[in-house]
Amino acid sequence: MITEEQVQSAIKGDEKAFEDLMNICKENLYRTAFAYTKNEHDALDVLQETVYKAYISIDKLKNPKYFKTWLTKILINNAIDFINKEKKIISIVDNMKVSSINSEASRVDEKLDILSSIDRLEEKHKRVIILKYFQDLTITEIAEVMSCPVGTIKTYLNKALCKLRITMGKEII
Repeated sequence: MITEEQVQSAIKGDEKAFEDLMNICKENLYRTAFAYTKNEHDALDVLQETVYKAYISIDKLKNPKYFKTWLTKILINNAIDFINKEKKIISIVDNMKVSSINSEASRVDEKLDILSSIDRLEEKHKRVIILKYFQDLTITEIAEVMSCPVGTIKTYLNKALCKLRITMGKEII
């Protein structure tokens, strides 16, 4: 659990407090980064960049109670920047698909189907789904991260879930 005292200590330059904060948040941040990048290595790169940017700019955080929101905004911006850079890189390696038979592979395929369906959503809907189900943020916290009213976030979430249900062809949530 993040306390305002820990955040205040980190703002004042306490490296141990900052490290403790990162340890508390790392799993949620990784899940969010992975939802954007769909690759463990890339998600770790985005996470590392996020920690670095947070570390060098934590003194700019005005309200310690919004630390998690502030950190999530940094992560999302890093993930989007990373994806945009990746689109510019042309892959030289030919990606070949290998069919798999076992049930574990089909579960992985199902997870990839969900991630690819989320990826096809409009950016605002995608962001709400990721923050809600990968970061476990409340509607109010999502509204803070996205700088939108709560009602707008509820609308985005509802529309995103409807589109996902149609795309996936079944009830997913």
